Parts: sequence; structure tokens; C-alpha cells
Amino acid sequence: MKKIITAISLLFTILLIACVLFYSRYQSFVSIERVTADHILTVSPGDTAQSIANKMLEEIDLESKVFLRVFFKQNPGITNIKLGSYKVTAGWDFKTLFEHLESGDEFQHKITFIEGSTFKEWRQQLVNVSGLVNDTADLSEKELAQFLQIENPKLEGLMLPETYFYPQGTLVSALYLKSHKKLQAYLEQAWETRDKNLPLKTPYEALILASIIEKETGLESERTTVASVFINRLNKRMRLQTDPTVIYGMGDDYKGNIRRKHLRQKTDYNTYVIRGLPPTPIAMVGKTSIDAALHPAKTNYLYFVASGDGGHYFSKNLKEHNRAVRKYILKK
Repeated sequence: MKKIITAISLLFTILLIACVLFYSRYQSFVSIERVTADHILTVSPGDTAQSIANKMLEEIDLESKVFLRVFFKQNPGITNIKLGSYKVTAGWDFKTLFEHLESGDEFQHKITFIEGSTFKEWRQQLVNVSGLVNDTADLSEKELAQFLQIENPKLEGLMLPETYFYPQGTLVSALYLKSHKKLQAYLEQAWETRDKNLPLKTPYEALILASIIEKETGLESERTTVASVFINRLNKRMRLQTDPTVIYGMGDDYKGNIRRKHLRQKTDYNTYVIRGLPPTPIAMVGKTSIDAALHPAKTNYLYFVASGDGGHYFSKNLKEHNRAVRKYILKK
């Protein structure tokens, strides 16, 4: 009887030791660092928690297979990982990693478009941007407009410049469309609350004027005053005579300087030659410039000239303007 009891005790001791050893090695397995460096991990169709874990193991032996099976049995919820791209951090163990993949909290890239930039500059900026798939690279501007189902074949001004966040694998066309819809929504809302008796017939004309304001001044504090100059000139049927339209009309011929011959050169955009607004916006427009175009200051100003400190000097008549030109421009 003693031998039986001794044998049972010995067996129990062996089993206990085995369990302790198993538990110790299992705890070491699940708590060990599995993410060795910060990076973006993409969960693709067909990926499972098991397959991702296998890729992260240095070797897959019988013990690892057993430990993984126990781990996923103990934590069934974290096996429901979601498709997408995730920022994972060095030092994470399996539990932390798979809880993150199960959360669906995808990593968001970001890109910022500057107010006053042009559509051509947007296209250059979007070449080989991290996280984006450029499905529009081979399309002309007209073809891209058709692809996005935008009626206007000229896309200048039809997208809202700001910072956009997007997950890995986002299509460039989707980013364009999102930006266009945001611009349209804001423009339509602003148009409904516009000042009365403006010489602007459509929201698109307001966008054109806003783009000129955007290019004329970087000071938010004077945008409504700049807007008032153009509104006053339109009401008096005066030419707008604004240099940014000349530059835009010159296209690739612009080399950093405007000469008198350029002011006389007839293009669709040269407001020293044409009357009224140019046919399209000349840049991507921020919200404050749209607001300025639709709610200009009430002034009698008809002219302005750069004052050299980032702002402008405004004049009510040509005589006063010429004095300002001599003071701020010709003195240089």
C-alpha cells in the first residue's frame, strides 16, 4: 500500500512540476516582446491571428504550436482581427498586438494642401506619397474630372486645401473626391448667406474671386478689404488688373518676373486685358477667402499696393494710388 501511495505521490509531484514548468514557459511565451520595432502592419484578406503570429515567431516547433493554441483559447476575442493597416509599437507582446488589431483603430497617414496652391502643384505633391495608391497618374485633367464625375473639365479651385487623414491603401481619386465634396459643401453653405447686391451671379464666380483674393494676400485680417477693392471695381465695370491672374495665364512661361509686355499679353486670365472675372479660379481656395468674397468690407477703395511688410496700402483714387506706388514700389 505504501508503495502505491509513494508511486501516486511521485506521479503527482512529477505532474505538478510539469505543470509549473509548462505554466512558466507559457507565461514567458505570451509575455515576450514580439514587436521589435515601430512599423506599419497590414492585415490583408486571408490573414488570421494564427498566420500573423506564425510570421512573428523565429521558429515554429511543437511547443510554440501548443502555446499558441492555449493563448487563443484563453483570449478568443482577439482573434477577430480586422482588415487594415496598423501602427504597432516596439515592445508589444502578442496580447497587446492582437487587441490592437481587433480594435480596428487603423493608422492614419496625413497630407496637407496649402491654401493658394494650384491643382498642378497638388498633382506633383501626390506623386509617391506614403500610403496612397495613385490611380490617376495617367489621366489628363479633363479625364480626371470625368472619372470623378465633376462636370467642369478644369479642376482648379474645386478642392478644399487643408490637412487630410487617410488609411493605408487609399486611392488618390478618393482623396480628390473627398476634398471636392468638402469644398462644394462649404461653398454652397456660404453662398446661401452671402451679402446682398454682390456682382457675382453664381457660387462658381464667388470661387473665382476668392482664388484671386487668396493669391493677393496672405493676411487674413485684410482679405475682406482686398475683396472690397475687387467688388468695387466689378461694380464700376473696371478691369480687375491683378497680377496673379497674369501669372496664371502665363503658365510655364512665368519665370518669376512680370514685365510690361506680360501685362499687355492677351490670355484668358489676364485681367489687365479682359473685363470681369477670369474663366476659372486661379488657385485652390481656403474658407476665409470664400467668406471674404461673399462678405467684403464696405469701403470706397479701388486700388492697393504691397506695403513691404506683408500687407497692402489701399487707395480710393488713382492719384492716391500713384503716390503709394512711388512710396512703396519705386523707392526700391
